[in-house]
Amino acid sequence: MAEQEAVADNESRPERVHGDAPAAQPNAKPSRDAHAPADSRDQILHRARDLFAKHGYRGTSIRQLTSGLNLTPAALYYHFSGKDDVLSGLLAPMERDGEAVLARIAELARSPDALRDVLDRYYDLLARDIQIFQLVADDVAVQQSAMGQRLRSQARELFAWLVGPSPDADGRIRAAAAVGTIRLSLEQRGVDPELYRETIIGRAMRIMTD
Repeated sequence: MAEQEAVADNESRPERVHGDAPAAQPNAKPSRDAHAPADSRDQILHRARDLFAKHGYRGTSIRQLTSGLNLTPAALYYHFSGKDDVLSGLLAPMERDGEAVLARIAELARSPDALRDVLDRYYDLLARDIQIFQLVADDVAVQQSAMGQRLRSQARELFAWLVGPSPDADGRIRAAAAVGTIRLSLEQRGVDPELYRETIIGRAMRIMTD
């Protein structure tokens, strides 16, 4: 992955969207222009998802995020304060899902049924967008972001629940193998998450309980 920020990220934000429009007041959100359709926020996030995966977070510029969408940088700044805000928007759904998993864990006493419940939820979290999980796992710059650090903290909390209050080496190996089975299985080309759900979660359960 590229390790240097593209020069375009350092370009100053334009003060006006239209030449005839008055200058924006301090801290005011830029007005929407003709290059910012109603769904432009989702378009930017979708493009960021692909470009961050291909070039890395640091290797992707603001101009790259907008150039393929017929949008101006001003249109991006209508929705986001900068590239780090784009990353936060991209990771936010996984962060919310992670919080839901942790909230459920807090309600559960350890048991085989509880273990299956947690593995089900972890599977669903990854299956919703395994590419985003890979981005967090593989891109150091993403890991160092505020949202990336929160996602990694969630992963540690989940792992701590799986290994139990008095973990030994065997318990840690089992937990690592179980979550690894789910992740690596979902990363395989051609794997339909719904079709292989029971197979993958069942194997993770056996790893934890056999």
